[in-house]
Amino acid sequence: FGGITIIFAGDFFQYPPVGGAPLYTPISPYAGTSDAEICRRLGRLAWKRVNTVVNFTEQQRMKGDPQYGEAVCRLRTRECTLDDVDLFNSRV
Repeated sequence: FGGITIIFAGDFFQYPPVGGAPLYTPISPYAGTSDAEICRRLGRLAWKRVNTVVNFTEQQRMKGDPQYGEAVCRLRTRECTLDDVDLFNSRV
């Protein structure tokens, strides 16, 4: 990236991009040569150059309510319990 530090931030549990594929998706060697496909290939090459990854695993935003924080973490991985559902419904 020309000596410029770039920070990417995101959540891999979120939906993929609208109208496209995530940069981490492999590209077929038989893909076309349209402008969109060339941009996709360039984006994929840039993504593959990322050499340092930091994963944040501790929830900071909901430190004051650990029960809710744990329920939200289970929600994003589709592992909610019935108690989580009750907790969410109690806050509506």
